[in-house]
Amino acid sequence: MATTRSPRRFVVTGGNGFIHISNEVLVGDLCDLSFCESVVRSMDTIMHFAATMGGMGTIHEANDFVIYNDNSTMTFNLVHAAVHQGVQRFFYASSACVYPTSLQHHGTNPISLREHDVWSSGAPNPQGLYGLEKLNSELLLMQFVEKMQIRIARFHNIFGPYGAWVGGHEKAPAAQLRKALAAHMDPSTQHEIEIWGDGKQQRSFLYIDNCVEAILLLLESNCSEPINIGSDCSVTIDDLTKIAVQSVGMDVGDFHFRYMDYSRPVGVQARNSNNEFITKTLSWTPKIPLEAGMMKTADWIRGEMEKLLNGNDKAAQTELLSSFKTSKVVYLSRPTITFAILLPITSRGLEGPEKSLENLRTFAKSLARTTWRDTRKLGLVRFQVKIYLGIDADDEFLLRRTGNTEMLNIESLLSEEGIMDVSTEICNVPRGHVCAIWRQCAHRAWKEKADYFVLMGDDVLYRKWGCSRMIPSRLSNGIGGSLPARYIQQHADGWTFGPLTEAASVLEASLATSFPAATRKMTLDIVIPSYRVLLPFLDVILALKESPTCETMFIIIIDNPHSPKITELEAKYAHRPDIRIRVNESNLGASASRNRGMKESAADWILFLDDDVTPQDDILIEAEKAIRLNPQAAGFIGNTYFPVASTIFTNAVHLAGVTHFWDIAAKMPQNESDMPWGVTANLIARRVQDGVEFDLQFPKTGGGEDIDFCRKKRDFSVAHGGEGFYPAPRVVATHPWWSDGQRSYWRFYMWSKGDGGLIKLYPNLTYLDHSPNSAELFLISTASTVLGSFTYLFTRSFVVFNISMSLALATVIANIVHDMYRHLWRDTNRTKALRSSLRGLGWAVAVAESALIRMASEGGRLIGLLERGEIMLVGHRFDWFTGRAGDGPMNEEIMNGQQRMALVALIFGVLCFKFCC
Repeated sequence: MATTRSPRRFVVTGGNGFIHISNEVLVGDLCDLSFCESVVRSMDTIMHFAATMGGMGTIHEANDFVIYNDNSTMTFNLVHAAVHQGVQRFFYASSACVYPTSLQHHGTNPISLREHDVWSSGAPNPQGLYGLEKLNSELLLMQFVEKMQIRIARFHNIFGPYGAWVGGHEKAPAAQLRKALAAHMDPSTQHEIEIWGDGKQQRSFLYIDNCVEAILLLLESNCSEPINIGSDCSVTIDDLTKIAVQSVGMDVGDFHFRYMDYSRPVGVQARNSNNEFITKTLSWTPKIPLEAGMMKTADWIRGEMEKLLNGNDKAAQTELLSSFKTSKVVYLSRPTITFAILLPITSRGLEGPEKSLENLRTFAKSLARTTWRDTRKLGLVRFQVKIYLGIDADDEFLLRRTGNTEMLNIESLLSEEGIMDVSTEICNVPRGHVCAIWRQCAHRAWKEKADYFVLMGDDVLYRKWGCSRMIPSRLSNGIGGSLPARYIQQHADGWTFGPLTEAASVLEASLATSFPAATRKMTLDIVIPSYRVLLPFLDVILALKESPTCETMFIIIIDNPHSPKITELEAKYAHRPDIRIRVNESNLGASASRNRGMKESAADWILFLDDDVTPQDDILIEAEKAIRLNPQAAGFIGNTYFPVASTIFTNAVHLAGVTHFWDIAAKMPQNESDMPWGVTANLIARRVQDGVEFDLQFPKTGGGEDIDFCRKKRDFSVAHGGEGFYPAPRVVATHPWWSDGQRSYWRFYMWSKGDGGLIKLYPNLTYLDHSPNSAELFLISTASTVLGSFTYLFTRSFVVFNISMSLALATVIANIVHDMYRHLWRDTNRTKALRSSLRGLGWAVAVAESALIRMASEGGRLIGLLERGEIMLVGHRFDWFTGRAGDGPMNEEIMNGQQRMALVALIFGVLCFKFCC
């Protein structure tokens, strides 16, 4: 804490105490030298009040070692930092406990402790290790009197508002005031007040305002010797208790004193400050007497007690007041939290068994280095690490012993690297059953009461209740992990379904009785296949936040192992426990990447997002809402919008119908429970053991795989009592125009080659159109052209050739004219709904180009059928609405085909009359 009340800069340690003035608060551990270095940098004065201390409830023999260790470390670090940083002045809060206990007993002469009395008995004999540490710190500071100004104050029982008043760290004035106030606030009980000891112990007590005045005088003085700051008017604890009773407005005669002679620590018999030196040196004497200070402190403690009592019912208030009537003995023994590291190890699968020891040594060095500070850090809690080694029973190399000892070689190796706490489990399980080894090690750790089990992997179970956290640490696997393993892994197929579901059910039942407040969270994983590794888009996706009732994980499947952006992506996000990055060994395609993402997931639901979409900030929250509203659905179809179409080409894409299903959730009725399908750019699917994956028969670039996936998921769900896909119109993402809107028909051609495969897969969703479409007419024209070429060779006649060219030209003209008719006249209500900024002639040109895009798509569909040898399916069409819109869409397409065919015949006749007659 620093103050800017003057040009000088002060750092004041001890944020939990009450002797401080600050305008900035820094929170850290003074047992950490680096923190001390950073705090004192550029400071002029250190005022060191921080200490593990209190009244006799705290500084008793049982706490000696903890107090000494903490306080000496803090002071040493601060002195070290002060000297290193060139601090000008160091104030140290010492204690009257430095004085010999032999001088502090009842005798004929009143006790009056002078500063030089510390050495009056020869060897120092302070009160406990608390006093010894204070004295040693004084001596430490005096070593640097030539390098900085040293100021040492030996405090004698400072009290006042804002000091500790409950919990065991309070001193006698606050403790007795609290007890008296508790009796005053609870008149229904007998007025009894607890006193530790026989009440005859003598102490002097100094009010805080007097203390602060003395400190400021000492700081500005030239006194570098230790100096008493206290009252020289001692009272007995009996007298102090009477003053406390009077300070709260009660009559001493109404109270009964209950003495606890032997069951509580009482300290020395008598202690009083001699103030001759401070009076002579600083011209200081206390101005506020004990009684006035007790009155002020009583008022403040009363306010603090009322804050705690207010809002509680009568029974709770009575219980709280009862607890205030007694003081606690505090034991500072540090609770130990044990982290059990479950570590299966094998010597097999390497270039030599010795390599396993080399790998283990690397691991041990890393573990020792990264846990050293935490396992040695001083504080309220102690941490320790214990390794549970799991070794196959037939692994003779690892089971070798060191010399004639009982210690295994690997245990000796760990000991050499500073890892001393090791338990070894000999595991008689089939080779490759790593989970069985983990289970055996975990059982041993549980029996030995380990607090945490450290498994170097991902949490798939406890995240469902939010009762575990993946720590943001980064581990590097030399072998295995996302890379191939060095042994044959025995996978349990489907373990993330049946076994995981069963385990979750068992845990849920157990929590229902042991911890009913625990509620199960939804788990939702976001799977993102990425070939281009577009960081600006991925940054937005990975910044999405879920609600407190949902746990998420982002699974990114990189489908281009040579992408230069992988390193940047991993450097930026690999440390995050909620992000899993996997890299395919080669370009497998979006479908295979999504399948890998599904295998990586263990969540209840999966949200598929393309790597180039920009989701709305609340997409995860809206996804959770949709799922909770219809939990039996097979999945949910979100809305994926495109930017406003501003060019001829982007408008033509819309008009060609390519993007119609991207925002189908906004077009279908909101009560629809069986959506046709949705694009994988923004699609939610239930993760169940249905065997449904993205079919790799479809092109790697996409086309038809999303429809096939949705239909299979839907069919399984309905067949097993579930429902189909629901619309989720508020689950929104925006997709950019492909290639920034540059003109290209190839994407749509390839998609159609793929989705043509649906005709064979789903004959129940197809129909026969007797009117050939543009692609089929072009096929006839091409065949006629070939025939015309042979005819010309024998007859030198162009008639057949001209007929074929006329048919092709008629097909193009008829399709453009018909689309002009549809979009500019017949279906204008539909076209008005498009997000477009194009008007006038540009709009008409876009309509014409839309016909070309549609013809390219029809061409891709026909070529796909021919390449797959499905020639008998030519003329069949797939119902994109899968019957959910009735016969309307199918009848409209048949009508459009008939109208186009009529136009083709008319134009073809005119052209033939002109060129062939």
